Amino acid sequence: MMGACKTVTLLTAVTAAVLAVYVYTSLPPDVTEPGKVVMFKAVFVTFSLIGSAYEKMGFGERADFFRKIGLKPAFLVSDSNLEVTDSSFSGVQVRIYRPQLQEGAGGGKMAGLVYFHGGGWVLSSVYAYDLLVGRIAQGTGAVVVSVEYRKAPEHKFPIPFEDCLTATQHFLQLASEYGVDPTRIGVAGDSSGGNLAAAVALRLKKDDKKKFPPLKLQALIYPALQAFDFQTPSWARGHSVYVNLPANLMIGFWIKYLNNNMSLVETFSNNGHTAALKKSRFASFVDRHFLDESVPRSTPDEDARVDLPDDIKDILNPYFSPLMAEDADLSGLPNTFVTVCGTDVLRDDGIMYAKRLEMAGVQVQLVRYPSGFHGIMSMDLALKHFEFEMGKQMLHELVTYVRKLL
Repeated sequence: MMGACKTVTLLTAVTAAVLAVYVYTSLPPDVTEPGKVVMFKAVFVTFSLIGSAYEKMGFGERADFFRKIGLKPAFLVSDSNLEVTDSSFSGVQVRIYRPQLQEGAGGGKMAGLVYFHGGGWVLSSVYAYDLLVGRIAQGTGAVVVSVEYRKAPEHKFPIPFEDCLTATQHFLQLASEYGVDPTRIGVAGDSSGGNLAAAVALRLKKDDKKKFPPLKLQALIYPALQAFDFQTPSWARGHSVYVNLPANLMIGFWIKYLNNNMSLVETFSNNGHTAALKKSRFASFVDRHFLDESVPRSTPDEDARVDLPDDIKDILNPYFSPLMAEDADLSGLPNTFVTVCGTDVLRDDGIMYAKRLEMAGVQVQLVRYPSGFHGIMSMDLALKHFEFEMGKQMLHELVTYVRKLL
């Protein structure tokens, strides 16, 4: 068994080295720390090829392969100043990170943050994010709840969203049991987790304020926010030049979360799924004017017909695609922090959402990293001791914002 493991490791390393030359030629010229990126992307491409072979040989879906090589349940954070426990919030599994020796601002109560991990609604877990979330708890001094929501495609929308909503409502309602001030709680997430955080914030805004205190903030790290237009500049660029999130891979994640009909990837990629909605008000929610003010604002036809097949109609649901929220529903959302990366296909999603929130009167801090790429804040989780300086800076910005606002 040990010999087989060494063989696989050696083959992976050799394959990664061979691919490094190819990978280097496909890197964006403005990407940060290209030497490290080449190494990471070579590994990424290697495992993608293995995953593809795994699927074609009939062992199962590619996602299953990546799940099997992922981190196993374990307490990875080791710090005497951090208490880590597993629990269940109204049937949803969570991992709670409580900093020790912290003095809360409100009668001894601490601040709280609910975190939703990334992974395209399909991959990853609270265990894989153990190190990152532990750092957030240590840096902010807040009790952080990391949510183990159920994954697509076995559990499609709205199940992952509902799990996140349920866990957040539980925490808001019973915050005092965890030593947390219920008026000092926010939500946060990266990538698909940013989508879930934004969706939860939208839903909670509609809840009875007497039942749940309003959220203090939402922090969205390179969030996935719309499945309407896959031809914005960052999406178009991602079809040919990317670091670790090619456009078709992200579109595939959207579809797995939606209906798991993977035959739709090309249709979605070419915007064929929304061709009939170009004059609708939904198209104005994903307006190129938000990205470049020299582009004229679109004028929606209020009488335009909105008719989609039942299996894709949820792309207009704001809890699936938060950018599809009406202007009135954006107004009154909590203070918002948005991070976007210049070489990320999701860059435009975050910028457009930030601009629309500002127009709705929400206080927004938009932080741009022009040479950053998707997932950079948690790269050392994928390859131990493999941090990017920009990822450290991004985490610092997030922790500073959360600590200040909570």
